[in-house]
Amino acid sequence: MRVPALLSIFLVTLGFAAVLALPFRIPSDHPLNLLSFSVEAVGLLALLTVVPLLRDRRPVAARHCAALLAGLIIFVALGDLMTRLALARPLNLYLDVNLLPSVISLALGGLGPLLGVLAVAALLLLPVLAYGLALAAGASAQRLGRQPGGRAGAMMALALVAGLHLAQERQPYLFHRFWPSSTDIATATTAQWTQYRAVKASEPLFRAAGRQDALAGIAPEDLLSALKDTDVLVAFIESYGESTLTPPYRPVIAQRLASFEDSVSQAGLKAVSGWFVSATSGGQSWLAHSSLLSGLTIDSQHLYDMLVGSERRTLAHYFAQAGHRTIDVQPAIVKPWPAGDFFGFDTIYQAGDLGYRGPAFGWVTMPDQYTLSHIEQTERGTPDRAPLFAQFALISSHAPFTPLAPLVDWDAIDEGTVFHGVEPVGLPSEDVWRDINLLRDHYIRSIDYTLATLQGYAARHVAARAGRETLLILVGDHQPLPLLAGDTASLAVPVHVISGDPALLKPFREIGFTAGMMPNPASPHLPMAAFRDFFVTAFSGGTGPVLARQERKTPGDMLDGRTRSN
Repeated sequence: MRVPALLSIFLVTLGFAAVLALPFRIPSDHPLNLLSFSVEAVGLLALLTVVPLLRDRRPVAARHCAALLAGLIIFVALGDLMTRLALARPLNLYLDVNLLPSVISLALGGLGPLLGVLAVAALLLLPVLAYGLALAAGASAQRLGRQPGGRAGAMMALALVAGLHLAQERQPYLFHRFWPSSTDIATATTAQWTQYRAVKASEPLFRAAGRQDALAGIAPEDLLSALKDTDVLVAFIESYGESTLTPPYRPVIAQRLASFEDSVSQAGLKAVSGWFVSATSGGQSWLAHSSLLSGLTIDSQHLYDMLVGSERRTLAHYFAQAGHRTIDVQPAIVKPWPAGDFFGFDTIYQAGDLGYRGPAFGWVTMPDQYTLSHIEQTERGTPDRAPLFAQFALISSHAPFTPLAPLVDWDAIDEGTVFHGVEPVGLPSEDVWRDINLLRDHYIRSIDYTLATLQGYAARHVAARAGRETLLILVGDHQPLPLLAGDTASLAVPVHVISGDPALLKPFREIGFTAGMMPNPASPHLPMAAFRDFFVTAFSGGTGPVLARQERKTPGDMLDGRTRSN
């Protein structure tokens, strides 16, 4: 075979091997690592060169099978990268395929329709490129195998590549920080199989845990007896994580929490604050909500689906049994939600049930201020009612974090038409998501907005209402995406508990919460799933269960030490 032909085979092989390694090396801690090549790709081409069935009998079918495999590998690698960037964890194919529409929706919402479509198209381009290169490289490998000495040359090339990789394994700094060969495909495939087996093995354990209910023995007359004249309001603050109290966000949030604390004090209320450890990071808020309500750690869609198909009793079930009216306020849900029936609320307010007549603010269907005001008037303002247990999913701080509604006079909110006359706050999302500094600025503005809304709500409404005390519990649902929280951020979220009755705050003090609106960094970081049992036991005339300090694992613990990427 002539030298130009051999050079052509070498270049197309190198290109194919480099493309298959590329998505596993993004982001890279060294530019040269983006030029790594895949050992598995070289091995695949060697098979097409040496095996007669693949080389001579069904050459076209073999090439297309190899190309399809290459495209799937790239697709999975990119999915793993996107999952790490959005949710701070590796991809689990068994659990995460159904999240693809959400990723596309986030891209379109954050970058705008045009840039979002271009971004999605760019992600799809690499699998297509891998497919085309695989066809070309496969044809070259088959042609080489038909030449004298071609098969021996292919095996020699594979041996050299394997030897190079073995040398890297034995001497990691052989090429300084450059790691030229990659077996990430094999590693990723093994990881997916290991995750699948772990998920299947966990299913019976999860079902068994769900059937064990430490609250079942509480006498009906004791159940939540300390709250028989109390409205309990649990408000989840979207994307409010521990990172908001670290640079560069701390100055804004520290000032807001200090102002919040002053307002609480002037209204005759008290506050304590602490930490929970969420079941998720970056997104999938419903996993955090269901963990708190069910008393089980729900850290994947698979466990969520198992939970809502079970007979587990949630916090709402216990409040209903104790005589409270229970409501779930979900202004982001615009489609039928059959799973909602599992949680046991008397009423679920979805977006269409809240009577909002104002404009949407980007992705956000209605401002948090309207949501709180509407429930205050329609539920808490009802005379001769039962005490209330309400869960709110506040959404104004949801990505893409812009535009925001300005705060308006609480007396002018009515059906939300007042928001037609206000100027939205913030730049267009497609501009914000192009600049990391703008993105951070708009993110922390959205958190500040929701806290300011809750500050006004607490000062105005969190006091005795219709002869009943109010216990307001504010919980971050999860950290923001790693781009904002940092790659080593924990899963911790702030928790603030506010009431005019110090006795209602005492159980929280006993588990390590401290006075005021600023959580103490040294306070215990408690699993969010422990809340149900602690809360029901503590307010049912007993002593709350012991809550162990949770290890603050970071997403970085899951990364491969050499690649430092996905």
